Amino acid sequence: METTQGEGPTNMAAPRKSAQQLAAREKARAKAQELTARHEKLIDLAAEFFEQQEQADQVRADAQAKADAILAKAEEDAEAATRGAAGTVAAMIAAGEPKSAVASRLGVSGAELKKLLDLDAAGQSESTPVNAADARGKEAPATEQAA
Repeated sequence: METTQGEGPTNMAAPRKSAQQLAAREKARAKAQELTARHEKLIDLAAEFFEQQEQADQVRADAQAKADAILAKAEEDAEAATRGAAGTVAAMIAAGEPKSAVASRLGVSGAELKKLLDLDAAGQSESTPVNAADARGKEAPATEQAA
């Protein structure tokens, strides 16, 4: 009978150990699922982060392109205004005003005045022959009216 009693408790421990193993496995699976779900959420958040960073970079690039276009247009406009100012200086000199008086009247140095006159002269030499002919054509009636 002793062997029967010895076998009895051994048989009782075996299902208990199996139940413990099963519970441990279930607990491990649940923990693994939690970690996997957390890991997947972190991956999704990281992907969202990178998408937002890319969007921010694109916004900056678009803004830079717009700013470059605005600056280029402003530079063209400023150059045109400077050429206009150079033409005005040349007109003042052509009206018989001495260069020193023109420089003094405009508050520019002699060197600045020379640069403006050179710019006007360069602009005049760049004008097309059609424009030069038009200019001569406009001068002729004025000369005839004076005579």
